[in-house]
Amino acid sequence: MSSGHEEKEPQLPFSVRRDLRSQEHQASNWQQIEQALDEEVPVRKISTAGIRRVAQWAAAAAIVLATSWALYTATQKKTLPEEYTIIKTAFGEKRKVWLPDSSIVILNGNSELKVPKLWLEDTIRTVWLQGEGYFEITKAKTPGKDFFVVHTNSMDVKVLGTKFNINAYTENASVALKEGKVQVLYTGKNNDGKSTIYEMKPGDVVQLQTAATAPLLETTPTETVADWASNEYHFDYTTLKDIGVMIEQRFGYRMVWEDSQLAERTLNGHMHAINLDELINALEVTLNINIEKKDQR
Repeated sequence: MSSGHEEKEPQLPFSVRRDLRSQEHQASNWQQIEQALDEEVPVRKISTAGIRRVAQWAAAAAIVLATSWALYTATQKKTLPEEYTIIKTAFGEKRKVWLPDSSIVILNGNSELKVPKLWLEDTIRTVWLQGEGYFEITKAKTPGKDFFVVHTNSMDVKVLGTKFNINAYTENASVALKEGKVQVLYTGKNNDGKSTIYEMKPGDVVQLQTAATAPLLETTPTETVADWASNEYHFDYTTLKDIGVMIEQRFGYRMVWEDSQLAERTLNGHMHAINLDELINALEVTLNINIEKKDQR
């Protein structure tokens, strides 16, 4: 990656609007999972008062909920059902999946979703995610079993009919809420093994960092949550180094710098790109740099 290049005509791509299907019968949706898996389908800190409200809620909720939920999620992780469907995406691929309850999951590149084959109406709905996914969860009809749990290596997310994004490529995972209500259960390594529950409102972001004693609590515009699902990229004074990490996670290309100072340049704005080549083209035009893509670098 080098700075400066011959002037060329900008060829920025255009956006693609997502088309979400209406609800279908449970059996039909399950058949789509089994037979059509190949279908393709920054931030401002929360104010001190907002952080204090979250902390107060977490302290109260932990007394009532943390023990039972922590026990449930720990048990689920240790007893992953023998019969489940695994949905994977390659680098640079996106895939839309309809779950048996008509919930929708859009997987980003280099991601994996595990879905139990036994999916009964009177059981708690549970899936396992590695990588990144955007979820639109429908509300269950069975009283007491109306929540949905997403397990990752770093945390568990309990939802009640909502739209949210989980980035769990590494243990430095994050949850961003677009609509509805979710609770994040986090057992910190530096917190004597105790669990903490965070309740989120739309626009909230819970960011885990393995080196920190507690998650970071931030906010973001709801319209930017999971913008990748519609081939959009929102940058808020994002460094090229961080963009390089995103490219490696989603597309499998490692960024190598000819000039190390380029890594600290920042980008603020919005781009549309349906693949890595279009994203590279947009970055070149916007920042007046050269990017060469070769041998996964």
